Amino acid sequence: MTPETADGKDAIVLVEGPAWGDAEFYGRWLLAAAKAQKLVQQAKRDDEGFQNTVVDSLETLRCLDFGIMATVFLSKFVDKEFKTFLVAVDCEELTDFEDLMDFALMVEMGFFTLTGDRYQMTVPAKMDVDTVKDALRKLAETEDEDWVHPEQLVVAMPKSRGKKYQHLLGNMREAQRLADRKALLFVD
Repeated sequence: MTPETADGKDAIVLVEGPAWGDAEFYGRWLLAAAKAQKLVQQAKRDDEGFQNTVVDSLETLRCLDFGIMATVFLSKFVDKEFKTFLVAVDCEELTDFEDLMDFALMVEMGFFTLTGDRYQMTVPAKMDVDTVKDALRKLAETEDEDWVHPEQLVVAMPKSRGKKYQHLLGNMREAQRLADRKALLFVD
């Protein structure tokens, strides 16, 4: 999926987190990232073809370390109350591209779930070697003569709209925001 902006410039992804201080959720989320890291190591070790065709291609620019990825995303909460953060899609800097690449991989594994035009942090329902390999393959399949295109795997919005939603979510009463999040995720 591509950004809603006409040329893909000035586009962002908006991510909403769970309750502030929900240590249980964040602990399970980080443990799932640690499991994903073990599984990618297993896939690299056990499947030489996968290592040579997918992993080597993606690791040309970026070390595949899901523990680091998860920690970086947790540090991105601008409000420091763990409500929302943004991921740049236009990728003018290398760090923006790396964040987008990591985000796309983690979306494919279930760490972020699309609800409407924003993403919710979620603990992956299923985490096995096939899930990890499928996510890496899907990103590798976006490669063209220039490089991979993680922007093809995410839904984005214009930066101005993302900032507006971020502000609205930040000012929303926490109980209402969490009730809306729960409804968007169809959680009982």
